[in-house]
Amino acid sequence: MLATFRFATATDQASIVAIYNEAIATKGSTADLTSVTVSQRQPWFAEFSNDHFPLWVIESAGNVVGFIGLEPYSNRAGYRYTAEIALYLTHTAQGQHLGRQAVAWAEDQAAKLGITTIISRIFGHNQASRRLFERAGYAHWGHLPAIAEMAGFSADLEVYGKHL
Repeated sequence: MLATFRFATATDQASIVAIYNEAIATKGSTADLTSVTVSQRQPWFAEFSNDHFPLWVIESAGNVVGFIGLEPYSNRAGYRYTAEIALYLTHTAQGQHLGRQAVAWAEDQAAKLGITTIISRIFGHNQASRRLFERAGYAHWGHLPAIAEMAGFSADLEVYGKHL
C-alpha cells in the first residue's frame, strides 16, 4: 500500500480523533482509557505548527488512514530540537507497511526542520510498534516498568530514540 502525506487541517480533526479512539479501545498505543472528542483534543492540535512540530495525515487510495506528528518533547529550551513522534493507523491500514513509510517520511521532514533527535515511547506489549522502530534504526533508550495502569493490567513503557 502506498502512502501520501500532507499537513493536517482543521477538516481532518474528526478523522484523526476517530483513528485515535480506535487506538484507545485496543489499549496498545496510548494511556488514554476513554474515547475523546475533537473538542477535547483542541489543545493537542494547537501544539503543532507546520514550520517546526508538524502534524500530517496519512492517505492511501484517497482515504485518511492515519496520522503522524512530531510533538515537542519538552517545553524547556534545551530540548527545542528534540521531538516525540506520534504515529497512529486505522486498524484496516495496519500491517500494510504504511508505518515504515510514515517513519521514514517524518525523519526526512524532521531533518529539514532542524530537529536532531526523535523519541518514541511505546508500550512494552506493543510488539509491532517496537519492531517498526527497531527496524527503522531506533535504539532502545529506556525501560519504565509497570508505569501505566490500563484498566485491568499494568503496562511497561519502552523508550526508543534516534539521532538524525
